[in-house]
Amino acid sequence: MAVDPITLEIVRGAVHSTILEMEALVERTAMSPVIKEKKDFFVGVYDVQGRIVDALLSNSGPRIIDPVVAEYPVEEMEPGDLYWFNDPHKSNGAIQHTGDMCFISPIFSQGSMSGFAVAFGHFWDIGGSVSGSLSPHASEIFHEGTLVPPIRIIHAGEMNREAYSVILNNSRFPEMLEGDTRALMAACRLAEGRVAELMERFPRETVLLAFDEIVERSTEAYLRKAREVIKEGEYHFFDYVDADPVTDEPRRVDVKITRRGDSIVADLSGSGPQAVGPVNFITSPGAFSLLMARYLASLDPDLPLNEGAVHIFDEVRTKPGTITSPNFPAPVGLRSHTLIRLMGCITGAMAEATDGNAPAASPVYVIYNLRTVDGAGRYLYFSEGIGSGQGARPTADGLNAIYFRDQKNYPIEFEEGEFPLRIEQYRILPDTGGPGRYRGGCGVVKDVRILVDCILSTRMDNVRFPCFGINGGEAGQPGRFILNPDMEGERDIPPAGENLSVKAGDMLRIETCGGGGWGDPFLRGVREVRKDVVEGFITVESAAEDYGVVVKGDEHQIDDAATLELRERPPKARPFVHRGANGDMWLKKLGISP
Repeated sequence: MAVDPITLEIVRGAVHSTILEMEALVERTAMSPVIKEKKDFFVGVYDVQGRIVDALLSNSGPRIIDPVVAEYPVEEMEPGDLYWFNDPHKSNGAIQHTGDMCFISPIFSQGSMSGFAVAFGHFWDIGGSVSGSLSPHASEIFHEGTLVPPIRIIHAGEMNREAYSVILNNSRFPEMLEGDTRALMAACRLAEGRVAELMERFPRETVLLAFDEIVERSTEAYLRKAREVIKEGEYHFFDYVDADPVTDEPRRVDVKITRRGDSIVADLSGSGPQAVGPVNFITSPGAFSLLMARYLASLDPDLPLNEGAVHIFDEVRTKPGTITSPNFPAPVGLRSHTLIRLMGCITGAMAEATDGNAPAASPVYVIYNLRTVDGAGRYLYFSEGIGSGQGARPTADGLNAIYFRDQKNYPIEFEEGEFPLRIEQYRILPDTGGPGRYRGGCGVVKDVRILVDCILSTRMDNVRFPCFGINGGEAGQPGRFILNPDMEGERDIPPAGENLSVKAGDMLRIETCGGGGWGDPFLRGVREVRKDVVEGFITVESAAEDYGVVVKGDEHQIDDAATLELRERPPKARPFVHRGANGDMWLKKLGISP
């Protein structure tokens, strides 16, 4: 039985309003910077079958209810229960790394189970070998903090205080951890109440039918769009994670997408062996489908990111023991190095399937961590993610200085108040975006003056293997870390460094990567190139060399004759174009066999 259209939209709107309320509650009550400032968290409302009705969606959203239901059958759940877990291996990748603690509460209405509320966030510290819990040199999951299997942390409204105390006791910042966990638990409770109110306004069965229809319509829309975009055939793309941070060996990420009739299958089994270090990614079928859904939603903004986004593929094949399907106890703390390469491989394969109607590659986000212990024996810890340039799109330039999708860069005032440091430079780094008809987004240069002796760790990818371009677009520029630039003692800092000693007064310079370009740079409009020079996104030298546009003088005038002469020359050979060929080329430069 179908729900009438007006009721369906009221239910859809009410659930979405609940999501926005949950989001606001977490933002305003969480204590750690990574949640309250950077917004690294997720909230959602799921139906009784564990399907996403609506969510502030991350890549960890699909099938996140399953690990709890496997341990606690639905028929045994009670009003007031609340469940907690974070184990990536036991959840088969529903949680991607230990830092993401997940809370789930069953929603009851009129005495019957009616759905689930979900909230999880990336926590500041949950134990492990270093402050912040996620070390680039971790070699097993146990180095990455407390592993919590699905547990019932609240039973019928009563907190399991013993279990809660054990988990808090394993953090270097227990007060912050308690504040964050209580914020997420409160968000679940809020959703319980809102959905129950909705089922008082409309009959419970009507609301459940509306949930079914929301999911079914979304699933049909995604399948229809996927079959429209992915023509019959096989599309193959590969790229490389720069390095296993422990062994320094690159790791291949390989995606093959095949359509036969209405069947669409993804095969990741050609990916390289699992890493010793923490760049492994446990690729659940739903999470990989969600990556494809993000591409499809870029073509059709009306597609909702809910349960329909996780059923695009009939099968997602992985091979145990590879970087995309690691065996226990593989560490996964830096799994985004592989996750974001998978996103690039999907858009690379779709560029082949659609004659280039896909964005160029975007970089893995950049992070540095500072930690020490003060004179009173208290831990001090600061972790910052810094914006990079995103890949150019078929219709527009890439975005500049973006950290990661809907997460945010820290305000400078906040940084300087959170840790003994001073920001002395923060600006766009010109020429980092890959040249193209549409330019790749630019990274930034940031100078951080460190005011206390402390330990530094770093995290950056796309240095050996920059972000590839599409349809003749060029690669973005790689990034780097430099200690004390242009001063005595200047030295490069490794992209995945750990336990690096820095002194009070040292300057850390971070130069972040640029996104790949899209299309032939010589097809970029002359006025657009001049505007890029004026606004500081490219230099005069790049305008001439990469775009064939000669810009002169303080007024940045175009030399028409010289420009015409440059643009009539045969185009230079452009590496990093299509099908991941940059991977093998760079491996040969490094003297490494593919």
